[in-house]
Amino acid sequence: MLINRSPVVFLACLLLSGGACTVLAQSADSTGSDSYHQAYYKVDHLNRGLPPLEPPVNLRSPQAAVETFVLASREQDFRRAGRALNLNLVPGQRQPARVAELAEKLYYVFDQELQVDWDGLPDRPDGQVDRAAMAPDALVGVPRRGFRIGTLQINDRPIPIRLQRVKVGNADPVWVFSANTVENIDGLFIQYGPSLLEQHLPDWAMRSSLGKLRVWEVLGLLLLGTCSMAAGWLVQKFLRRLLRRAPWRWSTGLSEYIPTPLGLTVGFALFYNLNLIVLNLQGPVIGYINPALLLLTIGAMTWLGMRAVTYLSQYLSQPYLDETDNYEDKNARRVLTYITVAQRVLVFLALLVGLGIALSQFDLFQTLGVSLLASAGVVSVLFAVAARPVLSNLVCGLQIALTQPVQIGDSVLFEGNWGFLEEIHHTYVVIHTWDMRRVMVPLTYFLQKPFENWSIKDSHMIKPIYLQVDYRMDVKRLRDKFEELLHNSELWDEATPPVVQVTGAGDETMEVRALCSARNPADAWNLHCDLREALMAYVQDLDDGRYLPRRRMELDRVGSASNDADPRQAPRRRGADGTRRPMPSVSDEGEAAER
Repeated sequence: MLINRSPVVFLACLLLSGGACTVLAQSADSTGSDSYHQAYYKVDHLNRGLPPLEPPVNLRSPQAAVETFVLASREQDFRRAGRALNLNLVPGQRQPARVAELAEKLYYVFDQELQVDWDGLPDRPDGQVDRAAMAPDALVGVPRRGFRIGTLQINDRPIPIRLQRVKVGNADPVWVFSANTVENIDGLFIQYGPSLLEQHLPDWAMRSSLGKLRVWEVLGLLLLGTCSMAAGWLVQKFLRRLLRRAPWRWSTGLSEYIPTPLGLTVGFALFYNLNLIVLNLQGPVIGYINPALLLLTIGAMTWLGMRAVTYLSQYLSQPYLDETDNYEDKNARRVLTYITVAQRVLVFLALLVGLGIALSQFDLFQTLGVSLLASAGVVSVLFAVAARPVLSNLVCGLQIALTQPVQIGDSVLFEGNWGFLEEIHHTYVVIHTWDMRRVMVPLTYFLQKPFENWSIKDSHMIKPIYLQVDYRMDVKRLRDKFEELLHNSELWDEATPPVVQVTGAGDETMEVRALCSARNPADAWNLHCDLREALMAYVQDLDDGRYLPRRRMELDRVGSASNDADPRQAPRRRGADGTRRPMPSVSDEGEAAER
């Protein structure tokens, strides 16, 4: 019996609970204690300081409220457009005087700065969105009591432009611009309102347009741009002429480095600031022009800093260049290396600082539409991969400056290329070879490969001279001649005494080595070439070339020449002293016959 009655009991309970819920909802609606769940805000009054308006405006939906405000403003009927504003935060006695002013200010900012998505504005009294495609961030099928049209900035503080649905007593709810939005109208107008010039322009200039810009905006940009660039050009010419005529030695070089970037900096900075002060243009197109001018200004300032660092380094290194060219002053080469590496590092840091300042002014990832890459991990990995070659070469430059394996002006031998280290750049070094070539070697590759530095400690250098002479050559006579030649040469630095030694003995000749020294590798090379030529001429003329290298052959018993015969089996003859000695060579026999 209980089982049969249970469906009836359950249905009765369901009906009773539904009725109770309805009563509670009505009670909450009448008292307003549960206003969060209502699709409107209950207020005691709305714009009670304004007189009734006939015919009344249409504020039944968000789209209707915005259309009423825009159409009335375009007709210059700002008192009617102001009925779409919630003026409850304005004292009642001041509402009649403020309604038209606030509506006009809001319309100017609204027209210049906001891009209204009319298709996304609901046209239902309850503000309900029927399709998610109309407003992806909205709840589909849920009544709404507030709607955000857009967001503007006042001193980096976001100001939402919102509509809200309000209900006064038993009247139907209406949609109006929220009281908080109305409270910020004056601040928004100060931030985005017309400039002093725009306030005095005629109506035809304000109404005429050229694309997305009004005619007066285009003319104003052209005029300000021309004046700003002309001012920058005048600054450049005046500064260059002033520095060239100045009596100081440093001013001549400064006139070639500073005027051009300084003139561009003045021109772009003046254009940017005049645009903000005089024109104060707004709108989507100006949203690209102002950032572009700011980027150009920062770029010109960065270039100015880089050129200033370059000039300062060249000015400081100028006293050491003469000493470095002679390869004699080791301290000059060391200081010049420090200055060069410091210049490269400071220029690179100036570039990074300028880039950082430029990027800090904008939401770069939102502008480029790559917000998926905005996470710190992805950005850091991408930056590390992209900057690895630059950073590695920068570290190599610092390594050269600190450890001093090579200095500017050093004589080096790198992979068969002998020359002098001429320059150290951000990513490579320049080797000036003896045959007037320039070999560019990446810094990382240069430090990873072995190379010879002939002047790392001292530019003094010893060069050997090798001669092949006959065994009968009197080495003492050759030594005396070499000493005489060395004393008569202006390239000899007298740091190393004349040395002539027999360093090898072959089958037919002996090797004689002579050592000469000079104050630097270039002089050592020229000295050893000159002495070698002179020694060769001396050996050629000595006893009609008797001591030049000779090739000897022995004759076997049948009279044929054999160079491959075993010397132990060669025929021998007994001399006058009874000793056995080899058969004379062809040259010896000829000389004996002549004698």
